[in-house]
Amino acid sequence: MSQLGKIFLWIAFAGLLASLGAGYFLITQKNDINTKLATESQSKASAVQEAAKQKALAQAAALAQADAEKKLADQKATVDDLNTQLKTANDKADTAAKALTQAQTDGAQAASDLAAIKKDLNGKSVADILAAESKAEADLQSNLSEQKILTDQVQAAQGQIDQLKKDINASKIPFIPPGVSGKVTFVNRTWNFVVLDVGLSNGVVPNGQLIVYRKNAFLGKVKITTADANSSVADILPDAKGDIQVGDYVLN
Repeated sequence: MSQLGKIFLWIAFAGLLASLGAGYFLITQKNDINTKLATESQSKASAVQEAAKQKALAQAAALAQADAEKKLADQKATVDDLNTQLKTANDKADTAAKALTQAQTDGAQAASDLAAIKKDLNGKSVADILAAESKAEADLQSNLSEQKILTDQVQAAQGQIDQLKKDINASKIPFIPPGVSGKVTFVNRTWNFVVLDVGLSNGVVPNGQLIVYRKNAFLGKVKITTADANSSVADILPDAKGDIQVGDYVLN
């Protein structure tokens, strides 16, 4: 082969190497771009999913807040009404007690008058004495009857007061502060109760209520029966709309 042929051959070989290098670089760059696009797509999907979850939690929290505010308003209205009834009952009791005191005073006076009439016979006719005695006895019996009626009224008013006080105490529903959230860790379908991973340290109190939900679905409510520092046991209330399972969320 001539010297010129060798030169052309080396030039062709060098061009081939350059083409191979450029092709490898383009393939590598394309793979990097595809990998980056896949990563960005996955990150975007995760961000969308997290945003949907946060939106669902916010909606559930808003529902819980509205429910808690309605409970407080209803409870306040009930307590206000019972307090009004209690004041009325106290007023009736005071009036009856004053009337009873007056009746007792009148009764003592009637008994005194009767004794005086029986003692003072001089200067009066038998008919006058008998009439005055009869009237005094009638007044005394009337007064004794009035005393009994007023005593019964006082006792009835006091009983009403005691019952209203009990009703006021019974109407005070234990309050769990808004924002308490946790999960169902155990479900007993035989006895219709659940175990939760939140307790006294989270603001949970016996007889308080929490809502149960899964994703965006409302499943029902549970009522706390017992609670310790970090867990609690709750009965599933009869108005549950879904099958409550382990892993479902609870929220106030």
